Formats: sequence, C-alpha cells, structure tokens
Amino acid sequence: MTIVAAILIFTLVVLVHELGHFWAARRAGIHVEEFSIGMGPRILSFVKNDTRYSLKIFPIGGSCMMLGEDGEADDSRSFGSKSVSWRILVISAGAIMNFALALLISTIMALFTASSDTTIRAFSSTVTPSPIEAAGVQIGDRIVRINNQNVNIYGDFFLEMQRADGSPINIEVERDGARHNFTVMPHLHNDGYILGFHPGSMVGPFFAQTQVAADGTVINVDAQTWVHRMGFFESIGAGLRSMVFNIRLIIFSLGQLFTGNLSVDGMMGPVGIVGAVGEQIGGSAAAGGGLAALWAALSFAALISANLGVFNLLPIPALDGGRLVFLFLEAIRRKPISPDKEGMVHFAGFVLLIGLLVFITYNDIVRLL
Repeated sequence: MTIVAAILIFTLVVLVHELGHFWAARRAGIHVEEFSIGMGPRILSFVKNDTRYSLKIFPIGGSCMMLGEDGEADDSRSFGSKSVSWRILVISAGAIMNFALALLISTIMALFTASSDTTIRAFSSTVTPSPIEAAGVQIGDRIVRINNQNVNIYGDFFLEMQRADGSPINIEVERDGARHNFTVMPHLHNDGYILGFHPGSMVGPFFAQTQVAADGTVINVDAQTWVHRMGFFESIGAGLRSMVFNIRLIIFSLGQLFTGNLSVDGMMGPVGIVGAVGEQIGGSAAAGGGLAALWAALSFAALISANLGVFNLLPIPALDGGRLVFLFLEAIRRKPISPDKEGMVHFAGFVLLIGLLVFITYNDIVRLL
C-alpha cells in the first residue's frame, strides 16, 4: 500500500504540472491535441471537445501535446501562432502550478502544526561541553542568522551547516531582544557535523510530543499544552518559508552535482523517488500510525512538487526551461529562431535526458533489489 500511495503522490504532482500547461494553453486559445498522465501504451483513453485524454501504463510522467508545439503556425489555434508572452506563460505554467501546490500543502500542514524555530531548548550530551555552549550561546537563545544567511526554520539552519562542511561558522542569536554573534567550531559525529543543541520542534497534529527540558530531561507532553498553533495568515507565511527552503535545498543539491561533490549515482529517478517515499511512509506508519504516514506523504508531496518545478525550469534542451531560453531569445531578437534548428537542439536534449533517465532508473532498481 505504501508503494501505491507513493505512486499516487508522484502522479498528483505530475498531473498538477500538466494541468498548468493545459489551463494556460486553453486561455491562450491553443488547441490541446492530447492530455496524458503516464508514459507508454494507453490503458484508458477518451476524446472530449476534440482533445484526447489518456492514462498510460507507466506512471512516471505526463504530457500536454499542443497543436504546432514545434513551431508550425499555419493554424490560428497552434502554439507557434501565439505571441511570445502567451507562449512563455504556457511553458512556465507547469512549474508555477508545482510551486503553488507545494505552497498549498505546506500551508495546510502549517495550520495543523506547532510553530518551528531554532530556539535552543537544551544542549546535547553527545560531546561535553557542546560546541555551541562552549562558544557562549545560552538556553533560550534563538538562532536568527548563520554565516550571514537568515534562518527562518530549522531546515535553513541545517542547510547552512551542510554548506559549512565542518568549517567554523558564525551564529547570530536573539536574546532578550538583543542580537549577539558567536563563532562555533562544529563537532564531527557519525559522519556529520553537529553543534550540540536541541531546537524547537515542528510537530504534526494529534501526536503525543516530547519536549526537552533545560537539564536535558525528556518530558512527554500533549502538543496542545505547550506549542503555539498558527493562525491562517501566519500559516501562509510558514508555508511560504517551507516552500522556499525546499527550493533552496534542491538548488543546493544541483550545485553539489555540478561541482562534483555529489555523484550522478546518488541521483534518483521516478522509480527511486517512489521507493524512497514508500519506505518513508511505511516507516512513519509503523512508528506513529496512519496520521504519521499522512504527514510524511504530505511532506514528500510538497518537496517533490517543488523539485519538479525547479528541475523543469533548468535551461536544458527538451525541458520547459530549455524552451523558455529560445522564447526569451525570440523576444530579444524580435524574430523566432529557426524551428528546424530549435527542434534539433531539443531532440538532442531529449535523447540525452532519456539516456540519463535509463541510467538513473537502472541504479534505482539496483538499490531497491
């Protein structure tokens, strides 16, 4: 069941992306020839209003095939016949919808979530004294900046720790309304670097929670008794911060890949993502029941949706970002690039992407076995 849930999440994210293209195309007066979810042979299909809607056998993608998408403009309903601004909107709409979905999910989660911050709740006993304690930080201090980067949620702090990679870091904390700066040397622990503190926690609804006292004692408490529940507008802000963090995390990972700090072998394709999501949902269900599994599923849906949005905007031929490059060039030059030349570039990019997908999928299957 967990794998089925993971496939449904992946399908939802792809569906929302393609619906973005579909909606924008319809608004622009572009004829959509086929709207499909999945790849490969059709297993369900019907035609309505001159558009074929298809469900295909492999749930690893989707498409919104528009008339004249390759540049032909003989028909007034073709993609190529529309203005550059409309075409840019149509191509961008998929990623925009993915970001909107990530924001919606993050906001809904925030409505039922305790506020999360980087207030120092207790010092870790992993190493005594903890590095952050030795630097002069105190219980109750709230971390607001690390290495001159704003920290809004704990994820921001974690990401900047990854960037520092063990180097001394500058931490700015808020204490009694005043700001204080400290330099902390991270401690290497279990192949990762730590500063040695317990922060405020982001918790889901209806679960018995644990709070760490100043002396390190773990206290079991009801989430309703000690956490601050966010209102509607506060939840939108929290959802936005969570979505921005997911985008920053994806960009950071891509940077690690391009600089050689992350191997292509470590990348995951649809098969790997579904496997990882299914494993996480199953683990959460075993630990905390159905609601914990739902929380894990929502978290992954928000992350995958933001991931798909960012990935599709990369300026790579055959991706939405690659098509946008040609459209922006057309807007600057005030005349289109030759459709034949653009088609050759996108075809070469498509071949390379398919080759990369096959390689990544093979690695995914090997890891699952």
